[in-house]
Amino acid sequence: MKILIIDDSNLMLNLANEILSDNLQDVMIETFQNPINALNRIKSTKVDLVITDLIMKELSGIDILRMIKSSKKLKYIKVLVVTSITDYDILTECYELGASDYILKPFNKSELVSRVKNVLKEINMQNKLEKQLENINFQHKKLSEANEKLKITQSTLIQGEQLAGIGQLAAGIAHEINNPLGFSISNLDTLSEYIKFILELMNKYEKLNIESDDINKFKIENDYDFLKDDFSELIDDTKSGLSRVKEIVKSLRSFSRVDDSDEFLDFNVNEGVKESLVITKNEYKYTSDIETKFGEISVIDAHGGEINQVLLNLIINSVHAIKEKNEREKEKGNKINRGKIIIETYEESDFVIIKLSDNGCGMEEKSLSKIFNPFYTTKPIGSGTGLGLSITYDIIVNKHKGKIEVESTLDVGTIFTLYLPISQIRVEE
Repeated sequence: MKILIIDDSNLMLNLANEILSDNLQDVMIETFQNPINALNRIKSTKVDLVITDLIMKELSGIDILRMIKSSKKLKYIKVLVVTSITDYDILTECYELGASDYILKPFNKSELVSRVKNVLKEINMQNKLEKQLENINFQHKKLSEANEKLKITQSTLIQGEQLAGIGQLAAGIAHEINNPLGFSISNLDTLSEYIKFILELMNKYEKLNIESDDINKFKIENDYDFLKDDFSELIDDTKSGLSRVKEIVKSLRSFSRVDDSDEFLDFNVNEGVKESLVITKNEYKYTSDIETKFGEISVIDAHGGEINQVLLNLIINSVHAIKEKNEREKEKGNKINRGKIIIETYEESDFVIIKLSDNGCGMEEKSLSKIFNPFYTTKPIGSGTGLGLSITYDIIVNKHKGKIEVESTLDVGTIFTLYLPISQIRVEE
């Protein structure tokens, strides 16, 4: 520890220095007759205790005490004031300014040593407390970081289990639908050939010009001419409907892939967007129009099921934002317009970029820094888990070494821009 003694009397300086040097261990002592030089020294080096005379010519001890305690940098320094008079008003002022104690002069050796030792003990205890507090803060920081990691891990596990469960369920449903769908399409093709044959047979029969009142009556009662013309249209419409079901099942099976290994496989982002739009159509078709701008992009290294999950989360978030904006406009009595979601893909440098924008309710600026935190949500209580975007961040940034940018303006809309590396090998290099 370092003690600095200030007194314009050289005799008192030497006496105090001698007494303390003989009775204290592990301390450095500096003495100053000039209080201004002493103050400059205090500002330039670490000092633990200042012992200053109150009455000096150039600068009083009270002035020195006031300067030390009013400084953010120096106020930790303990101060003992030395006085030859017991003016309690002056001593009270010193205590109010922050003095630790006072010493009367001429010095009593035992009193001087005792009071200085008491202050040094106080400094030691304070240092220990500060170290303990520092250690507690460090442990608190570590616990906070561990807690955040635990939250992320927990959210990842929850979302992973949900995704795996949804994937297995979707795959099972797709498989069950696929079997009857397959033979229905096959049977419809056969039925088309049968109807074609029957129609040709009826045409040949009509060419025979055989008159029959019963046949003519039957044809009129059952609107034969209309049925004959409508056969082909019914068959075409049914084929079209079954083809759409087939595409939905195909998208469902592709979308529900659960990546069982850590291996990155070829993934076509444009196809992923299309599949996600098929799956989410029932979410957006009543409230929003979708516009896609697919660029010529490279196939990327990715976990396809996870990227599809990101797209699903973002599309559904956009739909919910549009619905929320519509509700606000409805409450205000304003006209409700259909929302718009634009999904654009393009390639830039070593990245394939997906830009998804909507004209929904948007977010306040203070929310933008929190949206990727686990369990944070801007939705009303009970309407969202706060997991979707934290998982999105984990998939894009941590697992795929990509990047996410977000722009949002309240009541205007939101833009998410995802940067996905084309090659994972190149990223690792």
